[in-house]
Amino acid sequence: MNHAVFLTYLEQGRDALYSDVLGLGPEYVVARIEIDFTAEVRLDVKTLGIQITVERVGTSSLTTREQILLPTGEVVSTARVVSVKWNPASRGSQPFTDDERMRIAPYID
Repeated sequence: MNHAVFLTYLEQGRDALYSDVLGLGPEYVVARIEIDFTAEVRLDVKTLGIQITVERVGTSSLTTREQILLPTGEVVSTARVVSVKWNPASRGSQPFTDDERMRIAPYID
């Protein structure tokens, strides 16, 4: 699997976090991403897992640790991502509400 595809899988996991946990569409932008590749993903692998934990919640930013796992549980990449909650109408960052902070609290490592 090409290294760029890893970013797409991580994005799908992050989209689910914003949608499922925060109840938001994927209304965020990535401000920073760093990724370590630790194992290969062969083309015959049909299923991968994504595990995301929250390291920090800022005013409008979310720092997450994101891992891609093989079906065996082996970690194939680990990323640290800073995303910023985005307001498409104002084209700028938007602070997290108190309710959103409460919803994300169980995911903080």
